[in-house]
Amino acid sequence: MKIAVVGSGTSGLGATWLLNEHSKHEVHLFEADPRPGGHANTVRYKNPLGDDYINVDTGFIVFNTVTYPNFLAFLLETGVPYLSSDMSFSVSRDRGLFEWAGASPAALFAQPLNLLNPSHWRMVWDILRFNVGALEVLQRGDRGDRGESIGDYLARERYSQTFIDNYLLPMTAAIWSTPPDKAALDFPALTLIRFMHNHHLMQILDRPTWLTVENGSHSYVNRILNRLDPAKYHQGRRIESVRTGGKEGKVVLKDSEGNETDWDHVIFACHADTTLKILEKGEGITEEEKRILSGFEFSKNRAVLHSDPELMPQRRIAWSAWNYLTASDGPKLNVNSVALTYWMNLLQSIPEAIYGPVLVTLNPPFEPRKEHKFAEWDYEHPLFSEKSVRSQDELKKIQNKRGITFAGAWTKYGFHEDGLTSGLRIAVDHLGAQSPFPIRHAERNLNLSRTDRCLNYAFSRIDSLARIFSFPATVFLLVLIIGLSVTRMVITVLGARSTAAMIGEVIMMLQRSNGASTAPVVKLDGLKRAGQAGATRQVK
Repeated sequence: MKIAVVGSGTSGLGATWLLNEHSKHEVHLFEADPRPGGHANTVRYKNPLGDDYINVDTGFIVFNTVTYPNFLAFLLETGVPYLSSDMSFSVSRDRGLFEWAGASPAALFAQPLNLLNPSHWRMVWDILRFNVGALEVLQRGDRGDRGESIGDYLARERYSQTFIDNYLLPMTAAIWSTPPDKAALDFPALTLIRFMHNHHLMQILDRPTWLTVENGSHSYVNRILNRLDPAKYHQGRRIESVRTGGKEGKVVLKDSEGNETDWDHVIFACHADTTLKILEKGEGITEEEKRILSGFEFSKNRAVLHSDPELMPQRRIAWSAWNYLTASDGPKLNVNSVALTYWMNLLQSIPEAIYGPVLVTLNPPFEPRKEHKFAEWDYEHPLFSEKSVRSQDELKKIQNKRGITFAGAWTKYGFHEDGLTSGLRIAVDHLGAQSPFPIRHAERNLNLSRTDRCLNYAFSRIDSLARIFSFPATVFLLVLIIGLSVTRMVITVLGARSTAAMIGEVIMMLQRSNGASTAPVVKLDGLKRAGQAGATRQVK
């Protein structure tokens, strides 16, 4: 068969690789942009401290050993090397007035005052409680209970506002590159929690090992294209329309210059909205194709490569691989878009002593200083809503019905693994390619042990008792005990006079902060109206 693949992102590359190297088909790859790879965008970054260059990824950056089984198998099969990476996370609110990170206990209390802050301790408690208790949602979901939104669940279980504002919303917004007000609250609880469970985000220990492609993600892009006949790679050739019913039942593609070519099969490996426009400009689009593909939406995010540490947490101890930047209200910063800085030194093992801080900020809330800015790009990410999840379930109804199939990360959670897997499955399931490795699902089985159930029961009972006796009072007592122990240790090390001076400085800091650390972004009563705002979550 003569097959056309439209789009050279990870989905199109995966399908092209299998069809070109592991089938007898003739495959051609079309890419409208001057650069192949989609989000696999590696940039030559000039050392601001010298004259040399280093490769830096600005889109797809990391993967892991557990939830990227097919991407990892592909790298091993093709001999593309990879390095160890990191996936620590921090939150910085109001330019450093409130900060925490998850890399260590010291980073969790990057602001020592939070040792005495009941709200902060409540967030920590709720994180632990959520990691255990939310698994019950998966168990109920497997029995058919699927209607509850994550906002309804959080309200019903009485999770604290600080947990929502300073953990769950930042985490989901960062993962899916979407504004915090669209990240989670009216999204189905079952889908969100299943995703977090599959990706080991609900456990403190035994998390997956994170990796990055050595020398940048373009290494795997080049590996695929180097084995493809140059005459079959059509760079800069934009497909404008498609029609079926051509000569001998062929699928006919028309490019931007008016040229028409016949194909036995066409794989659209571009975003669903782009594919829909191409179908609508041609002939033969079905109402079912139009309805299903229109269920997917995409948003644009701006990525800036720079070296300005002002777009990192103010406290160095809080610097993490992913650093979420936010504000307490609209006028201070733009909270209508997610702002996230990737610390590329940590993610891609770039020596800071040689290259200085190498940073990529998604939707910077303020511009990096001119002398620190290197370049910027726009990326589009799928926005996932209840409507898009339904469209995902129905996608099989239009696959390979007119000699046309659809692939993309948007067909599942929106990650690089999802994109690659969708392309591989099209090549194998619909076109008979022979994969050199089994194409696996990254889903985890839910096996609640007796320990899990006991922990959930214990967290539930303790939380109920804490409410009876006033949670702040309970936490304050705990904090007081810990605080006295820490003070005793500090006095032993520094002496009473130095300790008193330090406490005085802490009190002054507390007065200056004026309680900004607990300013909420989303009101808890808004959670009870989950499902009304049409909020969506976005996948990266």
